Amino acid sequence: MKNIFLTFMLLFFAAGLNRIKAQDKIDFSIELLNGDEVEFSELYNEGPVLVNFWALWCKPCRTEMKYLKKNYEKYSEQGFKILGINQDTPKSLSKVKSFVESYDLQYLIGLDPNKKYFEMFNGQVVPYSILYNKKGEVVYSHSGYLPGDEIKLEEEIKKVLEEN
Repeated sequence: MKNIFLTFMLLFFAAGLNRIKAQDKIDFSIELLNGDEVEFSELYNEGPVLVNFWALWCKPCRTEMKYLKKNYEKYSEQGFKILGINQDTPKSLSKVKSFVESYDLQYLIGLDPNKKYFEMFNGQVVPYSILYNKKGEVVYSHSGYLPGDEIKLEEEIKKVLEEN
């Protein structure tokens, strides 16, 4: 029984990885918190981009954001960008702006109240991050947050910046 469960889990995760790979060249336009709209391809053409799905109610998201902010401040001058995509319901969107201001987040914040983009990226849980290189290819993805995950993410950011 254990072997059947393990086999199922491996197939489940492998299928998820294939879906991400199949969407390496994904492109879309998203509304930002400030009312502007941005094309994803314009972002990665300028340098590596981390897409990070998050929500106000998600405590691990808040913890992870502290590290995302540090990475953005540390690497943005080298062309690194972050597109944080908020997953809160339309009712909660009014709180997003004050939250972003209180955390002093300087990176781009997109809005996805209907989870259209989250589903397009095959998201399952937040936080969910996908790192794209300058060619628009997925080089790293991760769901959830545990202490120490920020170390692996920073290593991946450094690697993708070295490739540019």
